[in-house]
Amino acid sequence: MKRTKAIGMFLLALTVSAWAGGNTATTRTQPSPTQTVGGVDISGLNVVIGNWWDDWDVTTRKPASAEEERTLEWRAKIQNDYHFKIREANIAGWAEMQELASTSIMAGSPAASIFVLQPNWALALYNQSLFYPVSDTSVDFSSKSPVEWNQAVKDTFTFNGKVYAFAVGYGTSQHGSGVYFNKRIFQEAGIDPELPYDMQKAGTWTWNAFLDLCKRLTRDINNDGIIDTYALTSDLSNDILETAVASNGAQYVDKDATGKFVNATGKPEFLQALQYCVQLKNEGVLMPRPADSEWNWYQPMFHDGRVAMRVSAQYVAGELGDMADDWGFVLFPKGPHVSDYKYSEDENVYVIPRTFSAADANKIMQTFILWSTPAPGNDGPDAWKAGQYSRYRDARAVDETLAMMRDSSHSMMKYATLIPGLNTGDIAWNMWNEGQDPAQLIESVSQSWNSIINEANRIQN
Repeated sequence: MKRTKAIGMFLLALTVSAWAGGNTATTRTQPSPTQTVGGVDISGLNVVIGNWWDDWDVTTRKPASAEEERTLEWRAKIQNDYHFKIREANIAGWAEMQELASTSIMAGSPAASIFVLQPNWALALYNQSLFYPVSDTSVDFSSKSPVEWNQAVKDTFTFNGKVYAFAVGYGTSQHGSGVYFNKRIFQEAGIDPELPYDMQKAGTWTWNAFLDLCKRLTRDINNDGIIDTYALTSDLSNDILETAVASNGAQYVDKDATGKFVNATGKPEFLQALQYCVQLKNEGVLMPRPADSEWNWYQPMFHDGRVAMRVSAQYVAGELGDMADDWGFVLFPKGPHVSDYKYSEDENVYVIPRTFSAADANKIMQTFILWSTPAPGNDGPDAWKAGQYSRYRDARAVDETLAMMRDSSHSMMKYATLIPGLNTGDIAWNMWNEGQDPAQLIESVSQSWNSIINEANRIQN
């Protein structure tokens, strides 16, 4: 999802969306007849939601589906009825977004009324005191109507009793990881290509079942002593390890009862996950890195039908649209420490700059609620599926896997991404590449990690 784009609209965004006084990115036009929402008059407001990937404006949007057509009609109607303007704007590339948010807020002329940020960026900017406490507005963040507030995000960004960032829904950032599987390779290995779905549905999709599949999918097809097809790649990212850790209900970093971050690598369920990944490697089911290959050599292997499965985030589905083979998508199998499937995610979050007054921050939140409210016809319990079917090769990926990923009982916040200076590769890379013992590796980084996490707690409190 790290779609980069030039930052050419920066100066224009500041010019178009800054107050005359230069201290906010929400403008007022000539007042229209008073219209209120949530008891707040929002007429004349001009709100910009700044992101790094897309523009969404009712005056220029070309709907690609019936669902988007209904959304377009709804968003046009609310702006007409309440006499305000709101749009999403690509104000920077991914690489520039954090700096733009920080510098424009500190300059007193934020480039957006609401910024969309990665959670680690948001935590860094919170530590600079750049956000308005949205819990000081009249919004009820415990409600599920007309929008469902992500409680994990709210809890994560609650400091000293105040909420500084928010998000709507679960799994919307598509950062949660699962297992993509190649149906052709399954069939050629004599395995029912629906088996992962069937086991997931039956509750028998476990680590042991996955290891058995990996062995069956790793094949020397022509009996020349050389493996022709592997189950997975031995990639250089943290994807497999982080996903396995979460599937056992474990975390690199967790929160204690007081809300402080704590090093969670010493827990038995974390070590158990690392030992399982070592077992995968020792069983020879991971394609080794070719000599003189680029760091991202593993990425096209699944797309090109060289390996049977890939453990990656939801957004990777967008890279598989032209894949020749059919494929499916399930959650990573559940570990022995949990009774149901688990995955971790790091949702993008929304924040309001500190430059706004209490009254204006409240108005911005009310417009955001209107903007985020599902359009009539898109508000049924399964309405979200319409926009997902085109991204996947079969309906089961949406109806079964994504449905679970939208259920908060299966998700965990990836707290490690919030800690400045902490790199999970300290464990992942050394374990995969150097073959270090998991228990010794955890011990070797514990002192430095504890210091980094304690510093993060000190800054935030």
